This record gives sequence, C-alpha cells and structure tokens, in this order.
Amino acid sequence: MKFLTAAGSTLLLANVVLASPLTRRAVAAGKVVKSPGLNRNVTIPGFADQESSNWGGAVIVSSDVTEVTGTFTIPQPQVPSGGDPSTQYCGAAWVGIDGDTCQSGLIQTGVFWCVQNGEYSYEAWYEFIPAASIAYSDISVNVGDSITVTVTADGANGGVTTFTDNTTGQTVSHTFTDDTDGTLCGTNAEWIVEDFEQGSSLVPFADFGTVTFTGATAVVGGSTVFPGDEGATNIYIELNNQQLTSASIDGDQVTVSYV
Repeated sequence: MKFLTAAGSTLLLANVVLASPLTRRAVAAGKVVKSPGLNRNVTIPGFADQESSNWGGAVIVSSDVTEVTGTFTIPQPQVPSGGDPSTQYCGAAWVGIDGDTCQSGLIQTGVFWCVQNGEYSYEAWYEFIPAASIAYSDISVNVGDSITVTVTADGANGGVTTFTDNTTGQTVSHTFTDDTDGTLCGTNAEWIVEDFEQGSSLVPFADFGTVTFTGATAVVGGSTVFPGDEGATNIYIELNNQQLTSASIDGDQVTVSYV
C-alpha cells in the first residue's frame, strides 16, 4: 500500500509533452512530481523479511518515532536487461516516517531518477501523504552526488524535511504545518528504494545498481537507534513472481540492490 508517483526534470517534462506515460498536476506550492502512495504490502512486525510490490529497504516498526535520517549516493539508472531503451524507467530513494503499518500519513524526502533513450533525469522532492510530492525549487542534483536526507515529525500533522547535497553544499528544507491532511502515527521509520506509481500502475522500474544508506538513524522514544540494532524489517520488491531488489541491514547501514 505504499506507492509513489512520477519523477520530474527537464527530461520528464519534455517526455510528458511528447507522450510520456507520466503526467503532472500543478499545485500552488510548486511542482508535483509523483502521486501519493503507501506501502502496498504492509509489513508484519516480527518477520525478518517482507515482500512488497513497490518498496525495497528497511522499516523499523515501533512507537514514538520522531526523526529519520540517512545518507546515500545518487545512482545512474539503467534500462533493465531486455528492456526497451525508448521506454522511460524510473525509481526513487528516500527516508520517511510512517506509511507502512501506519497508513494514515507519511512524511518523506528523497531523490527521483529516470532514464530514457540514453538521457537521465534526477530531482529532489518532499512529501506529506496523502498530498502529492513536490520538487524542491532551489536545488539541482546529479548522479554521484552524496545526499543526506532527514525527516522530523512535529506532532501528528506537522513536520520538517531537510535535503542536503553534500557534494555541492546546497541545503533546502520544507516545513509542514497543521493544515496537512495526513495523520502521522509515529510507528514507522524507513530507508527505501521505491518503484513509484503513476495513476493506477507502477512505472517501469529502472536498474539502479545499488543504493547504500549510511548514517541511517532514527529517533525513537527520544533515543537514537540504528536499523540494524532495532530489528528492522528487511523489505524486498517482488512483481509478477520476480524479485527485483534485495536488501541487507547492518548497524547504521542499509544496502538495497537491484537483482
């Protein structure tokens, strides 16, 4: 029940005009780059591994989760083996609070990537589901950039997303206030690579190689914890009986790989 929707950039915008399957909607706050979505296959506490149709990575299921952070390097997406280079393949990496066992809200921030006809696009974004995601207006990112992302909850209906490009030194943030429609439970902390959804179907999923979240921490009950020490659930993407990702969790590191 977790699914995200479309990435944006010059490449995506051009493709929308030319007949891309991805679409955009405009809102006053900025550009919408994907539709809202949650984990399609809700994790079950106590299970070491969990299948999902759209999330791969790690989820802590606990209580009083107020902050999640992690650092990763933006990968260069590739057309999957046997894929059509003229098709647009995409994916996303992000950290978030809720949206897994808690389905009433999700605050998150991260990066979208896409590839089509040998062209690549990348975009930084933030979101508080059920609202759609928004591209940060004052930052540009590229393959190979080291990114640190943090989400902080402020009660059930507010919070802050912070996005830092360590390579360029740029930092942006967004503050959500009580006018948001989502309601956080504070029960999930996540480090995720996602096959996001546009409309009613998942977009073609790019081969992203490997994304490793380092310095992966969460504040739970006022204490800082690591996913590897907190019994995080290992989630992998499986579609049409084919496993697309694998993940490993070790201390403050979550590694997600395309398989």
